Order: sequence, then structure tokens, then C-alpha cells
Amino acid sequence: MHRFDRPRRLLTDWTTSAGLAGEGLTALLAGEGDLGPEAYHLVTLGYEVFVLGSGEDQRHVHHVDVAASELPEAWHGRFALVVTFDVDAVQPLAACLAEGGLLVAIGEADTWPGVGDAALTEVVVEQGSDPEEPMTQRFRAVAARLTP
Repeated sequence: MHRFDRPRRLLTDWTTSAGLAGEGLTALLAGEGDLGPEAYHLVTLGYEVFVLGSGEDQRHVHHVDVAASELPEAWHGRFALVVTFDVDAVQPLAACLAEGGLLVAIGEADTWPGVGDAALTEVVVEQGSDPEEPMTQRFRAVAARLTP
């Protein structure tokens, strides 16, 4: 489990190389443990961030204590960016992705479930050593909901 007081490099390295900017956009963040560092990283990129799980709301970071499988239908198609560290949540979270939006999933190596029937297109799936835990193999997958 991630226990650092800074965001995971598998996320920050990607946002930097992708030149991600979220001014005026919303992001959804899911996973286990404290996601505060990752939420604040996304806020620095301009996103209004919704975190699945309990926690104290801060400026531009809102916690919603609901499971990914129980997200309200009103959230479908709402988020420009969905980031998850829980591979089991990929399918239910994919429904929340807006047209033209990106889903980023980070997990243990060989656990990427793929996009399945989520009407997403895989952009890239990378696998290798976690830069913060070199003995651990992880994947980072990026998928997009392409506009017709």
C-alpha cells in the first residue's frame, strides 16, 4: 500500500510527460489508502478533484464516501480525467469518463483488465519497475473515450 506523503511517480511522471492541464475540468480519483497527495497533484494541474472514499474536503478536493460500483448515474460522462489505483474499479469508473476524456489505471504488473466493453480505446499500456519501489513491477494504462 502506498504510504508516501507525495504523489506516486507513476502518476506524476505521466502527467508531466503528457503535458496534462485541467483548468476548469473535473477529475475522479479512486484507490485504497490516502489519496490526498495524488488529489493535490491533480489540483495543481487545474482540476476540481472528486476522491472516492472518506476524508476531509479541502479547496478543489471533494471526498465522496461511495464505492466505484455504486456511483450515481448522474456522474456518467462527467469527468475529463479518471485515475484509479484499483484495477477492479476500472469498468464502473469508465462510465464516468466524458467524451474525449482519459482514464489512467495504475496497478500491479499483469493485472490490467483491459477496457473490456467500456467503449474506450487503449492509448498505451506500459509495464516495468515502480520508480519508488524498484523491486515491484507495475503497469500504467491510459485509455480514452474518443468522440465519434
